[in-house]
Amino acid sequence: MLISFLLFTKLFYPNQLKRVGDSLKRPINNREDYKDSVILNVVWFSILVVFLLLNVVPAILIANVCSKGDLLNMVIAFLFSDIYVFNYAIRKFVYEDNYCSI
Repeated sequence: MLISFLLFTKLFYPNQLKRVGDSLKRPINNREDYKDSVILNVVWFSILVVFLLLNVVPAILIANVCSKGDLLNMVIAFLFSDIYVFNYAIRKFVYEDNYCSI
């Protein structure tokens, strides 16, 4: 999930990562810079939350239904959500081995 967020940032706003590092090094002197910094951080945090919702929630739902609420599978789905959903899709639709009947 983090890789997809960083890829999105690199493709659509390549200077963002550099600006974050530069803004941490220099102090904010006036109110205008502070306001711009807060707005920028809120926007990027919101984008990160949307990526989390689109990537992690489906993986956790699949893990919950397929493993009948096993906590270990849900933690693995949370940590490696992209890989978990990819594994589910390959096993379910390519191999068609009746992996999980949802």
